[in-house]
Amino acid sequence: MEARNDQNTENISPEVSDNKGIHDGHRQRIRARFSKEGIDHFAEHEVLELALMQIIKRGDVNPVGHRLLDHFGSLAAVFDADEEELCKINGIGEQTAFFLHLLPQLFKRYALDKCNIVGTYDNIGKISDYLHALYTGVVHERVYLLLFDNAMRLIDTYKISDGSVNCAAITVRKIVELALTKHAAGVVLAHNHPRGLPIASGNDLEVTRNIDSALSTVAIPLIEHIIVTENSYAAIVRSQKGMLRASPVTGLIDEGFYKSFYLD
Repeated sequence: MEARNDQNTENISPEVSDNKGIHDGHRQRIRARFSKEGIDHFAEHEVLELALMQIIKRGDVNPVGHRLLDHFGSLAAVFDADEEELCKINGIGEQTAFFLHLLPQLFKRYALDKCNIVGTYDNIGKISDYLHALYTGVVHERVYLLLFDNAMRLIDTYKISDGSVNCAAITVRKIVELALTKHAAGVVLAHNHPRGLPIASGNDLEVTRNIDSALSTVAIPLIEHIIVTENSYAAIVRSQKGMLRASPVTGLIDEGFYKSFYLD
């Protein structure tokens, strides 16, 4: 079996030869272009080339970038791939696979940290930004619970389950207990449709009704149940109940709060 090596300080495959530093000038030009222009106008293979240069210290990594794109189909798919799959590509070893797999997780923390600067999540746009950051790198369905105080500050975020939204996966009692334990004034439920549309299924609607009903018995409003996709989102509760609902701020029916929340 042919050995496949990380091209760091280890052996380099024939297609990534570093004889007499022949590719040093190209690397310098790529870095200079990034420093001057940023990454917006880089082609996908150039983005990968720039990333690979940081872990593969010598040689031409352009062919490796092209092989990654040819195999996975897109830049996002490369970064979403698990390390075992990445290591199947000629020129990618364990260290490089780890580095590529790490990048979206670093971005996720960066994006979440920027969202946390917001302070109060008093409209659905701010919550959507937070959720899109939270779902960075998540390629399967996942359910999150967001807990808010009565100033709409985020108290905590919990991963409720992995997999599709259904009554078996989401324990209503667990959600109510978390909301009570954390003294939440209101909650937002969220789940994603990876590579899908933000359209509620029958299960989505049933789970929403069950959780809304359970939380109402302890006077904690379900502010919204949000379906998140790569570039959009949908609000289930609004479509079912409109804006005549209890505000987490006052605990009273408050159409004005929800008009502001939905940016109407």
